[in-house]
Amino acid sequence: MTQSLLSDLQTRAQGFLSDLRTEDSGLPDTVLVTAAYRDTAFTPELFRALDIPLPDRLHRAVDKRRAEYLAGRAMTLAAMALLGHAPTPVSNAASRAPVWPAGLTGSISHARGRCACLLSRNTEQTCGVDTEAMASGRSLAAILSETLSPEERETITKGAFPVATNATLAFSAKEALFKALYPRVNRHFGFDAATLRSPPDARSLTLTLATNLTEALGAGQSFTLRHSQTDTHVLTWLVTPAS
Repeated sequence: MTQSLLSDLQTRAQGFLSDLRTEDSGLPDTVLVTAAYRDTAFTPELFRALDIPLPDRLHRAVDKRRAEYLAGRAMTLAAMALLGHAPTPVSNAASRAPVWPAGLTGSISHARGRCACLLSRNTEQTCGVDTEAMASGRSLAAILSETLSPEERETITKGAFPVATNATLAFSAKEALFKALYPRVNRHFGFDAATLRSPPDARSLTLTLATNLTEALGAGQSFTLRHSQTDTHVLTWLVTPAS
């Protein structure tokens, strides 16, 4: 059943989507769907073919931006189908965060050819998912200089993975944690708000808050995120209590 749903979506995407797969989210009542997408295969007609509304704000956007949006929303449709939920458009709040239909909570990500959606029936939690292309060259230098502290730069030299993999995982995990905590914090906070104190292991990594975000989210509180990798990308995700 799962494979037929994903195969149907891939067929309707007319070459735009490929490698649709489900990850083991490790969480009850929660699904995680990922795929590859090709900017060069995007056409505006795909919004109609996939039954995904094109928001007014994207009518004049470049194709790359519309392709990213379409890929992410296609993942939400797949995730809804896997949870047995009727396909429902997902709009955006003023903060740009997704507005989920009643009975669902989730998170969407896209980055340089891959996309993902983490979706749950448990609305007493919030979700965070992030996918990133494996950093190298300038992108790796930017992560090292702009998102990691000196202590974290030392931490990523340890463990089973290469420095570039650890750096990309740390960056992705901080993005996923931001998405999960934003509904509780209701303001932006920087990469220095959470710290990687030990290198990622084979399936997970832990971030620890370095500052007080709210009365309930204080310095020292830790969050364990799951992760997976392809040859080109990393994927990180977690859920946290909604309050």
